[in-house]
Amino acid sequence: MKPRCAIVECYNRHDEVYLGTVHLLNRLGYHVELFTTWRNRTKNVFVYAAELDCTVHWRLRHADVLAAAAEGRHEFVVFNTFEGEAVLDAGRRMIAATPIIGFVHNAAFLRSRPAYGEFLDHRRCRLAVLAPHVRQRIADITDALCVTPVFFHDRPLPAGRPRDGRARFCVQGYFDSLRRQYGLLLEALQQLADEGRDRFEVRVMGRNFSPDFRAFHGEVARRGLAPLVRYAWKGIGYRSYYALLDGADFILPLVGPDSHPDYFETKATSSMAAAIGFAKIPIADARLAGFYGLEDASFTYTDDLASAMRAALASSDALRRARQESMARARQRWLDESARQLRSAIAAFA
Repeated sequence: MKPRCAIVECYNRHDEVYLGTVHLLNRLGYHVELFTTWRNRTKNVFVYAAELDCTVHWRLRHADVLAAAAEGRHEFVVFNTFEGEAVLDAGRRMIAATPIIGFVHNAAFLRSRPAYGEFLDHRRCRLAVLAPHVRQRIADITDALCVTPVFFHDRPLPAGRPRDGRARFCVQGYFDSLRRQYGLLLEALQQLADEGRDRFEVRVMGRNFSPDFRAFHGEVARRGLAPLVRYAWKGIGYRSYYALLDGADFILPLVGPDSHPDYFETKATSSMAAAIGFAKIPIADARLAGFYGLEDASFTYTDDLASAMRAALASSDALRRARQESMARARQRWLDESARQLRSAIAAFA
């Protein structure tokens, strides 16, 4: 019998994070019981990772997930999102009998919210963050794990990309101006279009009916950029989501230290995790690429996104293959390092 551990996710998000964690824990020899919501299961993050050793308990309401996880006997419990009053209360109750690992997606909470104080140095608790620069930022208050999600998959995706010779950029994730700098993208597209460049398209994911999206869509149309932009609806399942990512050449995080400083201090961006997971070349702020050790695998910029997109479009097939291979090596490197840190933390619980 394999030793058992549990992963808990009571929110309707972050399912790509627990997918990678299941893989890492399987590597360490554990059978995983996952407790999550109906919505997360129906989006089916496991669609291209069906061989993982994981029992999924998902016929649960949001309020029942934490209670269901507490009923089992596990060597330790991973809180996939260790945020929110109910989750922290569950951690307090559980820690007396079972060690816990808590993924903190916004590390600023560790300084601003006193409720985390009792967990920072508890011998039966390790907190985890999702990017190395975040771990460094909070090193003075806790020795957090760094477990970098890489949008795990272990099965080939069916080929679905049109063979039309067009380069494809992808802005992945929900459309949210608080997360991404869409105005910078508009200006870059305008510059490239004015130069007569049209052998590319940008896939903007997260189409919805919000005022921000309508404003962006309207500006794309007003500027005559519609032939360069395609959309995918918010809330698509992982089968379609992974196909879109796999069909891209380049990933656009669209964050900068001035526009989105949190992503340079206390939060990780899922766009870099997606780029690593699918071995796609980031078109990223130079500092952001440096945080992940991907300067040489990316096309980078400081203020001028158009210059980086222009360089990507002008790059040879050989250069793109070399950078994709570098991204694939980065994927393996981050998986190995994340497994090493998890192994060390679990051993310390013994």
